[in-house]
Amino acid sequence: MFFWFIGAGVLIFKYVFKDDRADLRFLITGLLVLDYVDILLAIQPISKDQKFITHSLLFSVLTMFSIMLFTNRENRIRKNLLLFSIGLYLHLFLDFIWLDQSTFLYPLPFETNDVFYKTMKMIFVQEIVGVSYLIYKLKSKESLKEFIKNGVI
Repeated sequence: MFFWFIGAGVLIFKYVFKDDRADLRFLITGLLVLDYVDILLAIQPISKDQKFITHSLLFSVLTMFSIMLFTNRENRIRKNLLLFSIGLYLHLFLDFIWLDQSTFLYPLPFETNDVFYKTMKMIFVQEIVGVSYLIYKLKSKESLKEFIKNGVI
């Protein structure tokens, strides 16, 4: 899934935070990075539970903690990195990973037999929703150029 994360993530961010000047390129990077890291870990596995590492709440919390610890207040870099971190949290929410406690709360020893599987029909509907929102927001060449140049939708 690609457009689902971008479209729904931007929609939720804009609705909750109401920040019209945020550089959404960092948010979108955070929304997509977990799946790309999973692909890299699958190529070079570090453990048998590689998805647990990136799709756990611990990974997102440690990322945000590191950003808060190692960046200065009132700094544009910090603001953009926090957008990246918000994207990580939104990815977990939009991926419904919170329904699988053994993955979401990794490395805590939760055993779950209830695994949430998405059907192809559900994935298709989610992608259509994401694409529809992006088409609605980026309907003109000017808005697309503005997004590419400044990250503003």
